Amino acid sequence: MSPISDWDTPGAVFTGADSTAVLVLFVVLGILIVIGFLVKMVQHENHAYAQMINHEPVERGPAAEGEPPVY
Repeated sequence: MSPISDWDTPGAVFTGADSTAVLVLFVVLGILIVIGFLVKMVQHENHAYAQMINHEPVERGPAAEGEPPVY
């Protein structure tokens, strides 16, 4: 079934937008994803800075530009 009943009047069709629960779910999910990303980023940066201070490689593999050499 098409939600369009008339082709003469332009309009937008929103599926699920009339449900407050779905809207709240998507907003909360989006906020949790951003918070999770920020937490993982801070953890990685703290680990990387600790490794650089200890003159240890941050990650396995060849040294990348900008990393201090291992003494």
